[in-house]
Amino acid sequence: MTTINLEMTLNLKEDEYFKVGDHIFTTNDKLKPLEHKIHFCGDCAVKSFKEFEEKLTLEVMNHWSKLAKALDQTSTCATQWDNKKIIKELIEGKEHPVSWYVEHCKLN
Repeated sequence: MTTINLEMTLNLKEDEYFKVGDHIFTTNDKLKPLEHKIHFCGDCAVKSFKEFEEKLTLEVMNHWSKLAKALDQTSTCATQWDNKKIIKELIEGKEHPVSWYVEHCKLN
């Protein structure tokens, strides 16, 4: 097995990505095979998280991902969540049970 270090320059539109440390979250799936530091997400995630880019960590993103899955299991697939409010709570290190997020972050 060989390890290859990959250095690249990307041209991405502002509305298709946000950064967390040295990781990139993007809607541009043409980049999938390039590197493990590129994560694919939907337009909604970029819109929600772009403004928090400087404060996000991979720990926060991993926590958000697990929390999002837990929230989706608590209700119908049509339920939408206030990701901006959720991410603010996570960035500030506030610990809440899933039920708190269900009560305070449901949009519909």
